[in-house]
Amino acid sequence: MTSPANINPDVVLAALLDRKVSVQTSATESYAIRAYADEERPNKGVADEFIDIEWNGSARSLTRPLGLFRGNLALVIWCKARADGRAKKKRVKQIIAQCAELVDGKLSQGFFFEFNADNVITPTTVNLTTGYSTTILNVKWSEKENY
Repeated sequence: MTSPANINPDVVLAALLDRKVSVQTSATESYAIRAYADEERPNKGVADEFIDIEWNGSARSLTRPLGLFRGNLALVIWCKARADGRAKKKRVKQIIAQCAELVDGKLSQGFFFEFNADNVITPTTVNLTTGYSTTILNVKWSEKENY
């Protein structure tokens, strides 16, 4: 039985992505970006691109007594907007493609991850106050595959 205290799919998903997603800045240059679990992103000193993993609803037990859980996470891609306020769509697409490869249908540390087929992506939106665009991929997680 899994204790509710040990349910940490956000931490596991962040570890799947942290420094494994990169941004190509030129034909010869790229750099890896950070991924942060829920409520672990610092409020200062973040890069121009990063990923937040946030709880998207609550965990649900599939068994009685409690023991097999599933739920949803929001994989939020943050990308610094251009100086004129436009989104860097090509860069965001690079990041989305890598996230899809690393996340969808993957099993890690006892958690199975897949995109939520009913609500895969929230389109890129620029927030002129923060200067970043956000794109959200909705990820279902479960403690076993196909639940």
